[in-house]
Amino acid sequence: MTDLVYRSDVSGKLWLRKGIAASGSGVDLTSLATAANSSGGADNEYGASGWSSSAVPHLMGTPSANGDTIPDLWAVLADGSMRFHSGSKTALTGPGAEIIARADYWKTRIAIGWGRGRGPLSRGPGPCVTAGSGSKGP
Repeated sequence: MTDLVYRSDVSGKLWLRKGIAASGSGVDLTSLATAANSSGGADNEYGASGWSSSAVPHLMGTPSANGDTIPDLWAVLADGSMRFHSGSKTALTGPGAEIIARADYWKTRIAIGWGRGRGPLSRGPGPCVTAGSGSKGP
């Protein structure tokens, strides 16, 4: 079933909204439109404080990168480090695994995206950080 994880800058938290199956297949998109329409009728806290856009400028969900079939999260923190968060069906725990140590050049990237094993994060298919200002990476 398709669910939605979103960030609230007001609370600095991540929230999980559980989808409802559509008749036939897929997800009923109206179940993701509001908390009241979702499975359970309320959003659930998915990530405790510290997820504001000023603390985590770049955040991206991807298909499972660790083979457990649960989508994962990749985060570039304000200090320039990148962390991997193994997804969960209920809530994230811990600070995640540091994939790239603090580095000033990571602070200037404009987005993270899905790569094919090329570029600065070349470890096979996975996220890559897109450079800003026409730069081709570190």
